[in-house]
Amino acid sequence: MPFNVGAHALIINDQNKVLITKRSESDGYMPLLWDLPGGSIEIGETVEEALIREVKEETNIDILPVKPVYVHTDLSFIPHNHNIQIVYKCVCNGGDILLDPKEHIDYQWVEYNDIPKYKCIAFLENLLINYIFETDNEG
Repeated sequence: MPFNVGAHALIINDQNKVLITKRSESDGYMPLLWDLPGGSIEIGETVEEALIREVKEETNIDILPVKPVYVHTDLSFIPHNHNIQIVYKCVCNGGDILLDPKEHIDYQWVEYNDIPKYKCIAFLENLLINYIFETDNEG
């Protein structure tokens, strides 16, 4: 059974907004849904190294991973695939956003509470329920 581990960046800017990206129409996995920048961890790569590489490839920005905030397991493709997504809170360290159109066609910096207005990939919806709203309620 294929086993995939992905790393995604919950990038928060100085206005306390989160970067979300819209997957391209030609993407073979959940096209046109909103997502967090990131992707698969390669053999021999740490989660943090994968985050930095994937975010740079997808958005052209540099990030600093701060801490893991959420892990999502997707068993919906069993027996064909088992996906685990690790989400890290990150800060932007510079660069101007330049999307790779093969992967993403749009981006937005949005308030936490506005993310549900976008049609999101499953793990992002679960992250909103399990992390963001808890954080907002804690102050």
